[in-house]
Amino acid sequence: MTRSPHLRSGMAFFVLVAAAWIYCALPVEAVAREAATVEVSVGESIQAAIDTAEPGDVVSIGAGVFRESLVVDRSVTLRGAAEGTTVSGEDFGAAVRIVGEDVRVRIERLTVTGGRGFRGHGIQTEDDVSVELIDVTSTGNAWCGVWATDRSTLVLENCRLVENHTFGLYTWDFARVELRDCTIADNGTHGILALHASEVTLAGCLVAGNWCGGWAWDGVRFRATDTEFVDNAAQGIAAHNGALIDLTRCTVARNADSGLWFSDSSRGVLTESVVRGNGRDGGLIERDGIVEFYRCTILDNAGVGIRAAASECVGGFDPANPYKGWVKGVGNVVPGPTAEHGNREAALCPSYPGSLWPPAFLDEESGGSDPD
Repeated sequence: MTRSPHLRSGMAFFVLVAAAWIYCALPVEAVAREAATVEVSVGESIQAAIDTAEPGDVVSIGAGVFRESLVVDRSVTLRGAAEGTTVSGEDFGAAVRIVGEDVRVRIERLTVTGGRGFRGHGIQTEDDVSVELIDVTSTGNAWCGVWATDRSTLVLENCRLVENHTFGLYTWDFARVELRDCTIADNGTHGILALHASEVTLAGCLVAGNWCGGWAWDGVRFRATDTEFVDNAAQGIAAHNGALIDLTRCTVARNADSGLWFSDSSRGVLTESVVRGNGRDGGLIERDGIVEFYRCTILDNAGVGIRAAASECVGGFDPANPYKGWVKGVGNVVPGPTAEHGNREAALCPSYPGSLWPPAFLDEESGGSDPD
């Protein structure tokens, strides 16, 4: 049956009027709910405020020290006071644990400490959570400053992960972590330990005074821009087992061992970065590591500027495992021992030019090659 245009128009008008009447008849809470702010003062429980909060609420925490361990399982904001708010964990495990499916949490202006015992992290994220940490300090925890696993997605801005007993940041599985203008310093082992296909991105950060600055293993994607990896007790950055390290305008300096270490099918891409003053080689590439250098400056290192673990290079490499990878790049400055600020042992090993190094790998006008 064919309906007339007038009938169709009338029916549409009726439906619109009915929908508007139903909408107006609903309680205000059913139409839209404004986020509430819950105030918590010293002596009161942050956990109790979290447990009664609705999605989108803000838990505003007063100045002072709150001695309790927290579990955040809903989408809320925890906001500390400008004067300083500290959450000090009281239970074994993480001081702040964030869990749940499709949970979105924002934490502002908090110091988190007191993670105890096994998995005694400052902040632990699991499951499918999205977390923003703004002006947060995680320090003095038995394990990590921040521990991220599963499908966690984290953004840290102007945060400090410092003086934790093991790692500053530990990422696992498919966690994705982005850090902006953060400091990761003086942790007992690694500043950043990234494992098992997780992703870490840094911009404008400082990674200093740890045992190893950054360690990436097993398919990890580790990217940094305008970031410093300096004054660590071992390597500045190490990559193994298929990990990718991508550095742009970064500085890797004054680390006690080699600045960079690539091994076991790992890959590196360095662009316009500086590697200088490290206690061994500027860059050490073993086994089947693949590394690209573009317009980098590598100087003042105690060993070789860039050393590939080839049989002719000194370093105690296993003759049964000669270097099988390759190196790419162009326009790099890597001075030898006779040049000012030259690398003490050699610019490159094997020597340049040679079959390993591509044409124009060194900027000859800048004194890159070793003298004959």
